Amino acid sequence: MPPEQSPPAAGNVRCYGLRRVNPFRGVYQVIETAAGRAISANGVVWDIEVIAEKPAAWGSLNVRASGQAYIRYGLWSVDEGLVNRPLSPRLNSELDSDPLSKQCHEVIEEIEANLQNLPFELIDDRELWLFDSDRITPIVLLASIAPQQKPPSPQPRYWSASVGTQGVPSQHRFEQCSELEQQVRERAGFNTTRLWVQRDRQGGGQIEATGVRLAAADFPRFLINQQWQDPALAQRVEHYIDWIAPSLLTLQGLSDGERQRLEQALHIQAISVEHHWHLYPRVVDEKYLKSARIQSRLQQAG
Repeated sequence: MPPEQSPPAAGNVRCYGLRRVNPFRGVYQVIETAAGRAISANGVVWDIEVIAEKPAAWGSLNVRASGQAYIRYGLWSVDEGLVNRPLSPRLNSELDSDPLSKQCHEVIEEIEANLQNLPFELIDDRELWLFDSDRITPIVLLASIAPQQKPPSPQPRYWSASVGTQGVPSQHRFEQCSELEQQVRERAGFNTTRLWVQRDRQGGGQIEATGVRLAAADFPRFLINQQWQDPALAQRVEHYIDWIAPSLLTLQGLSDGERQRLEQALHIQAISVEHHWHLYPRVVDEKYLKSARIQSRLQQAG
């Protein structure tokens, strides 16, 4: 979720992206204004939060010492417009004609003004990696945070390949999920090494605890290491990458060759393509995306 920070000054707007990590499920898009903020996981439906004084009657997030909080106000999309969340009885009794409505519409105006700029630049450049026993080789990404964002507490100890027993609509459960997670745990060893790395714009990074610098090539391009001594284990990782290709294509900085490899795998989990494709930085070969979207619609209709 967005980092805890003061809202922009009146008239200013912040737009940025954050990765949804462990397991990787795509990216969040965030628009922040003086009136509130909007968050979207697909670039279509936006969760609108307005700023109000505490105590808030419902849905407070990121409470600050100033006595203000973000209040979840409603959902908005181009097709459906605004769908309000029900106000609590206390709020209804205290407010006349919902004064937060003006703030909500100010946020909506900024969404409409910035839709053509999607996807926004990813800013979560501080990363927590699970390392091999050599403390040099990153195995898999455990977390990522933006500047001024507090690290997760407690910090994730293990990596997850999927969410829940069935997965989520944007990414269903990988068939060999348990086996892949065990494979990663075994490679990490009993005394797991988790290290924060500050990435740079060239793709490299510095391990904060040791000062060791790693080159861009040292970091797995698809957020999980593809180099395994056992061919069967390597093949399982490749199958997993193909499985989550719809979400991986939201990553920024991939080469055309890497994008094309992922695009060719979109049919494997086509049902999740609609949750992500609006946030693809670019598409190398449109025919793979078009085919996967058609497949997705047929699967949903069936």
